[in-house]
Amino acid sequence: MTYFDEAVLEMRQNQKEQKHTTLDTGIYVNKKLIEFKTEYLFRNQVDIMLPISFIDIPSAIAAVKYPSEFRPQIIKTSLDGTINFTFNLFDIPGGEPERINEIANQFQAVLKQVNSSVKILEVFEEKQKEQYFKMFSYKSSGIDVQIYNLVCMTSIKNKILQETFNCLFDEADDWKDIAKSIFLTTKEHFL
Repeated sequence: MTYFDEAVLEMRQNQKEQKHTTLDTGIYVNKKLIEFKTEYLFRNQVDIMLPISFIDIPSAIAAVKYPSEFRPQIIKTSLDGTINFTFNLFDIPGGEPERINEIANQFQAVLKQVNSSVKILEVFEEKQKEQYFKMFSYKSSGIDVQIYNLVCMTSIKNKILQETFNCLFDEADDWKDIAKSIFLTTKEHFL
Protein backbone atom coordinates (compact mmCIF):
# COMPACT_ATOMS: atom_id res chain seq x y z
CA MET A 1 0.00 0.00 0.00
CA THR A 2 1.34 3.41 -0.90
CA TYR A 3 1.54 6.47 1.31
CA PHE A 4 -1.30 8.02 -0.73
CA ASP A 5 -3.55 4.99 -0.12
CA GLU A 6 -2.85 5.17 3.61
CA ALA A 7 -3.65 8.90 3.64
CA VAL A 8 -6.97 8.28 1.85
CA LEU A 9 -7.89 5.52 4.32
CA GLU A 10 -7.00 7.79 7.25
CA MET A 11 -9.12 10.60 5.79
CA ARG A 12 -12.10 8.24 5.32
CA GLN A 13 -11.77 7.00 8.90
CA ASN A 14 -11.68 10.60 10.18
CA GLN A 15 -14.82 11.46 8.18
CA LYS A 16 -16.59 8.40 9.58
CA GLU A 17 -15.57 9.32 13.13
CA GLN A 18 -16.84 12.91 12.70
CA LYS A 19 -20.36 11.52 12.14
CA HIS A 20 -20.25 9.73 15.51
CA THR A 21 -19.56 12.22 18.29
CA THR A 22 -22.51 11.90 20.69
CA LEU A 23 -24.12 9.20 22.78
CA ASP A 24 -27.05 9.20 20.35
CA THR A 25 -24.88 8.59 17.26
CA GLY A 26 -22.18 6.54 19.00
CA ILE A 27 -18.60 7.58 19.64
CA TYR A 28 -15.38 6.20 18.25
CA VAL A 29 -12.76 5.18 20.80
CA ASN A 30 -9.48 3.88 19.40
CA LYS A 31 -11.08 3.44 15.95
CA LYS A 32 -13.90 1.31 17.42
CA LEU A 33 -17.50 2.57 17.40
CA ILE A 34 -19.10 2.46 20.85
CA GLU A 35 -22.89 2.60 20.68
CA PHE A 36 -25.17 3.48 23.59
CA LYS A 37 -28.70 2.69 24.75
CA THR A 38 -30.87 3.61 27.71
CA GLU A 39 -30.62 1.16 30.60
CA TYR A 40 -33.02 1.00 33.52
CA LEU A 41 -31.42 0.38 36.90
CA PHE A 42 -32.67 -0.28 40.42
CA ARG A 43 -35.99 -1.82 39.41
CA ASN A 44 -36.62 0.87 36.82
CA GLN A 45 -36.03 3.79 39.19
CA VAL A 46 -33.09 5.16 37.15
CA ASP A 47 -32.58 5.82 33.41
CA ILE A 48 -29.03 6.15 32.08
CA MET A 49 -27.38 5.67 28.70
CA LEU A 50 -24.64 3.02 28.76
CA PRO A 51 -22.52 1.31 26.11
CA ILE A 52 -24.52 -1.46 24.44
CA SER A 53 -21.56 -3.83 24.60
CA PHE A 54 -21.17 -3.57 28.40
CA ILE A 55 -22.47 -6.45 30.50
CA ASP A 56 -23.32 -7.10 34.13
CA ILE A 57 -20.08 -8.28 35.66
CA PRO A 58 -20.20 -11.96 36.62
CA SER A 59 -20.42 -12.31 40.42
CA ALA A 60 -17.19 -14.37 40.69
CA ILE A 61 -15.25 -11.63 38.87
CA ALA A 62 -16.96 -8.90 40.91
CA ALA A 63 -15.81 -10.60 44.13
CA VAL A 64 -12.19 -10.51 42.92
CA LYS A 65 -12.27 -7.05 41.35
CA TYR A 66 -14.23 -5.49 44.24
CA PRO A 67 -13.21 -7.68 47.23
CA SER A 68 -14.98 -5.63 49.90
CA GLU A 69 -18.36 -6.82 51.12
CA PHE A 70 -19.45 -3.26 50.30
CA ARG A 71 -18.91 -3.72 46.56
CA PRO A 72 -21.17 -1.70 44.25
CA GLN A 73 -24.76 -2.86 43.88
CA ILE A 74 -24.60 -2.78 40.06
CA ILE A 75 -21.43 -3.17 37.99
CA LYS A 76 -21.43 -2.84 34.19
CA THR A 77 -18.16 -3.76 32.49
CA SER A 78 -16.56 -3.88 29.07
CA LEU A 79 -16.04 -7.36 27.68
CA ASP A 80 -12.33 -7.23 28.55
CA GLY A 81 -13.13 -6.01 32.09
CA THR A 82 -10.92 -2.91 31.92
CA ILE A 83 -13.68 -0.27 31.81
CA ASN A 84 -16.40 -0.20 34.45
CA PHE A 85 -19.46 1.75 35.50
CA THR A 86 -20.73 1.07 39.01
CA PHE A 87 -23.87 2.21 40.79
CA ASN A 88 -25.08 2.42 44.39
CA LEU A 89 -28.46 3.79 45.42
CA PHE A 90 -28.20 4.69 49.09
CA ASP A 91 -31.17 5.16 51.36
CA ILE A 92 -29.67 8.49 52.43
CA PRO A 93 -31.85 11.57 51.98
CA GLY A 94 -30.67 13.60 48.99
CA GLY A 95 -32.38 16.20 46.91
CA GLU A 96 -30.82 19.60 47.44
CA PRO A 97 -27.43 20.46 45.88
CA GLU A 98 -26.05 21.32 49.34
CA ARG A 99 -26.84 17.79 50.58
CA ILE A 100 -25.29 16.18 47.50
CA ASN A 101 -22.15 18.32 47.92
CA GLU A 102 -21.93 17.33 51.58
CA ILE A 103 -22.14 13.61 50.73
CA ALA A 104 -19.57 14.01 47.90
CA ASN A 105 -17.16 15.81 50.26
CA GLN A 106 -17.59 13.09 52.88
CA PHE A 107 -16.88 10.45 50.26
CA GLN A 108 -13.68 12.24 49.19
CA ALA A 109 -12.56 12.45 52.84
CA VAL A 110 -13.15 8.71 53.33
CA LEU A 111 -11.20 7.91 50.15
CA LYS A 112 -8.22 9.93 51.39
CA GLN A 113 -8.47 8.38 54.85
CA VAL A 114 -8.52 4.83 53.48
CA ASN A 115 -5.72 5.53 50.99
CA SER A 116 -3.50 8.52 51.65
CA SER A 117 -2.06 8.32 48.12
CA VAL A 118 -5.44 9.27 46.57
CA LYS A 119 -5.19 12.65 44.87
CA ILE A 120 -8.36 14.39 43.72
CA LEU A 121 -7.77 15.55 40.13
CA GLU A 122 -10.92 17.53 39.26
CA VAL A 123 -14.10 18.60 41.03
CA PHE A 124 -17.07 20.02 39.17
CA GLU A 125 -20.83 20.29 39.25
CA GLU A 126 -23.52 20.56 36.65
CA LYS A 127 -27.26 20.96 36.49
CA GLN A 128 -29.34 19.34 33.75
CA LYS A 129 -32.95 20.52 33.91
CA GLU A 130 -33.89 19.75 37.53
CA GLN A 131 -31.10 17.18 38.08
CA TYR A 132 -27.99 18.31 40.00
CA PHE A 133 -24.69 16.41 39.61
CA LYS A 134 -21.50 16.66 41.68
CA MET A 135 -18.49 14.91 40.14
CA PHE A 136 -14.86 14.43 41.05
CA SER A 137 -12.03 12.38 39.61
CA TYR A 138 -9.03 10.78 41.22
CA LYS A 139 -6.14 8.46 40.45
CA SER A 140 -5.72 5.19 42.33
CA SER A 141 -3.49 2.15 42.11
CA GLY A 142 -4.48 -1.30 40.98
CA ILE A 143 -2.24 -4.33 40.72
CA ASP A 144 0.69 -2.95 38.70
CA VAL A 145 -1.52 -0.30 37.01
CA GLN A 146 -2.81 3.19 37.65
CA ILE A 147 -6.59 3.62 37.53
CA TYR A 148 -8.62 6.70 36.58
CA ASN A 149 -11.83 7.08 38.61
CA LEU A 150 -14.72 9.47 38.07
CA VAL A 151 -17.37 9.64 40.79
CA CYS A 152 -20.77 11.26 40.32
CA MET A 153 -23.32 11.97 43.04
CA THR A 154 -26.91 12.89 42.32
CA SER A 155 -30.35 12.39 43.82
CA ILE A 156 -32.97 9.91 42.63
CA LYS A 157 -36.32 9.64 44.41
CA ASN A 158 -34.80 11.65 47.27
CA LYS A 159 -32.01 9.06 47.70
CA ILE A 160 -28.30 9.48 46.92
CA LEU A 161 -27.17 7.76 43.73
CA GLN A 162 -23.43 7.22 43.54
CA GLU A 163 -22.10 6.44 40.06
CA THR A 164 -18.48 5.58 39.42
CA PHE A 165 -16.53 5.12 36.22
CA ASN A 166 -13.04 3.61 36.11
CA CYS A 167 -10.54 2.64 33.46
CA LEU A 168 -6.80 2.29 33.06
CA PHE A 169 -5.22 5.70 33.61
CA ASP A 170 -3.58 5.49 30.17
CA GLU A 171 -7.09 5.34 28.61
CA ALA A 172 -8.58 8.19 30.66
CA ASP A 173 -8.21 10.80 27.90
CA ASP A 174 -10.26 8.59 25.56
CA TRP A 175 -13.02 7.94 28.11
CA LYS A 176 -13.42 10.71 30.72
CA ASP A 177 -15.57 13.06 28.60
CA ILE A 178 -17.70 10.10 27.52
CA ALA A 179 -18.16 9.04 31.14
CA LYS A 180 -19.19 12.58 32.13
CA SER A 181 -21.71 12.66 29.28
CA ILE A 182 -23.08 9.28 30.37
CA PHE A 183 -23.53 10.43 33.96
CA LEU A 184 -25.34 13.55 32.78
CA THR A 185 -27.99 11.32 31.13
CA THR A 186 -28.97 9.97 34.56
CA LYS A 187 -32.54 10.72 35.51
CA GLU A 188 -35.37 9.39 37.58
CA HIS A 189 -37.51 6.93 35.65
CA PHE A 190 -41.23 7.55 35.87
CA LEU A 191 -43.35 4.46 35.27
